Amino acid sequence: MEKSKKMYNYHAFGLEIASEVELPGMIQGSGNPDVKILLNKVDPTLVSDAEVEGPNYVVKDGDVFLWWDDIGKVKISEGKQVTVEAIADLDDSSEINIIPFLLGPVMSLLLHQRGFLILHGSSVKTDGGAVSFLGYRGNGKSTTAIHLYTKGYPLVTDDILAIKFREDGLPLVYPGYPHVRLGEDSYLQVKDNTDILTPIKTLAGKVFCDASHKFSPEPVILKRIYVLEKTDKMGITRLKSQETIIDLIRHSVANRIFQHTTQKENLIHCAQLINKVNVRKLEISHSYPDIQQLISMVEDDFNQD
Repeated sequence: MEKSKKMYNYHAFGLEIASEVELPGMIQGSGNPDVKILLNKVDPTLVSDAEVEGPNYVVKDGDVFLWWDDIGKVKISEGKQVTVEAIADLDDSSEINIIPFLLGPVMSLLLHQRGFLILHGSSVKTDGGAVSFLGYRGNGKSTTAIHLYTKGYPLVTDDILAIKFREDGLPLVYPGYPHVRLGEDSYLQVKDNTDILTPIKTLAGKVFCDASHKFSPEPVILKRIYVLEKTDKMGITRLKSQETIIDLIRHSVANRIFQHTTQKENLIHCAQLINKVNVRKLEISHSYPDIQQLISMVEDDFNQD
């Protein structure tokens, strides 16, 4: 008889998750799963007549296949199950490379399958609701969020902004994991207020850092979105509606991988969002001596409402 595998139970994005892969820095769950992460064989070469194909992904019916050289392969099925075939043994420290992908792009796509609007962003909780930061990799989403966290604003989510709409149309942000991923320079700026959770380091060189103080799994109404633009200056400007919708689509998961399959629904959700939330462009300087000035400027702006 095959030995049963140990299951780890977690809670994130309003979901109970049972996983055969141990995942760091997550809230413990109840054990009654909405989602399962299982270890098994994954073979994307068996897929024919794919709806969407890319350099490392295939979409067919309710399944998304992803793969990464020297890391592993994943199948995401109908927002309910993730099947993982890692290159290395799970007991091998080299296997840790797959974990950032499970917590990042894999979770993003699973949440999209479950009907969330997924934007590439981080957010913190203020008295008026969640304030979020959208941007491309390296533009400072996590750095901005962690500096606000150290000023007393609880983290809501890092890198995955998962949104659903209430019956009255207001958007809710569903909290993810009580940690952020920081590069070494960013971590050194805040190391007195957080600590590295695990030796796991992403391929981009980022580490998992604790941000669990006052973290709550309850959804938060989204108050404001800042679209980050990396420049040599700092400033906040209002965006026109046309600019706003383009930026939201550009930073959505559906735009990157699902293309024509769910683009109409994604466009509707983005349009619904800009009708309820103020969206502004945040020009952000990556000069670390200026970071406190930037944080004060953002704090003054969202506290005006």
